[in-house]
Amino acid sequence: MSLVAWRHVAHSPFLQVGMIWIITFNGFSSTTPEGMGEQSSSIRNLACLFYDKNRMNCSWNIDEASTPDTEYRLSYELFKKWFYAPCGTMEPGKVTCLVRDFDQDGYNKIRVCAIESQQHLPITHCINVLPVLFYKASPPVNVMVNGSKVVWSPPTGEHLSCHFKYQIQITDVDTKGSMMEDLNMPKWDIDDQSKSFSVQVRARIEHFLDSPGDLMWSDWTDSVITEKQTDDVMMKSLIVTTIVIIVMVLLLIFLRLNCNLLEHLCQPIPDPKQKFSGLFENYNGEFQQWINANHLETEDPKECATVIVED
Repeated sequence: MSLVAWRHVAHSPFLQVGMIWIITFNGFSSTTPEGMGEQSSSIRNLACLFYDKNRMNCSWNIDEASTPDTEYRLSYELFKKWFYAPCGTMEPGKVTCLVRDFDQDGYNKIRVCAIESQQHLPITHCINVLPVLFYKASPPVNVMVNGSKVVWSPPTGEHLSCHFKYQIQITDVDTKGSMMEDLNMPKWDIDDQSKSFSVQVRARIEHFLDSPGDLMWSDWTDSVITEKQTDDVMMKSLIVTTIVIIVMVLLLIFLRLNCNLLEHLCQPIPDPKQKFSGLFENYNGEFQQWINANHLETEDPKECATVIVED
């Protein structure tokens, strides 16, 4: 076939429709998204969110000029293979795709592509993502006021890490002034109990990266209110604390006196060995034998001669 004849056939509408049909239905299985091109794409702001350890949610905005018959799909590369996921338009001008079994180490970068298909060659828009930086944990649970502290439990479920960082938002109920504080432990000490605060908590996984970039926090928990202590309550607390201190001091004094008394009462019993030589060494403590052995014989007293003294 001559070049002129080929050009005439190539410009035939039927041939063009046939080529588009073949590429559209067969091209995805044999062509990776990398080779589809990114020119004239209506896709904007492609971003992905990871949660529940193995789920991925990607979304992007689309231009108003996009035609109603445009179809969108998501592709991602895992283990040097490309996978595809269907997408649905969740709201006008925005497309969302959900992957429920995303089996990937959160510390390895992945390639994610949004594919746009109209009555022409598919067009892609791709980004590289490190999942751990875009992982969103569930909120903390069991937030409650416990005396002079606000305590809570870590997020439930499976996550990329079992270590968490926390952020607390404290709002003064009276003045409406608020502040935020970063915490490493699931508790916050109420420094000023004369005020009432509204407290919310959120969490993120601890990924131990040197350059974490933007951090992904969970949603805020519902607010809990810390009740301020009145003067009567504070006075009662002070009285109770004083009584406890006095009782402890009296108990220490009592124990000290008893120790001194025991030292006087519990004197050591004298050892007879030092007083009775030979009693234990020779007679095994038999006192009667020792007495008989050491009995001194005495002589009978001599009769005295009677002496008469004359005046």
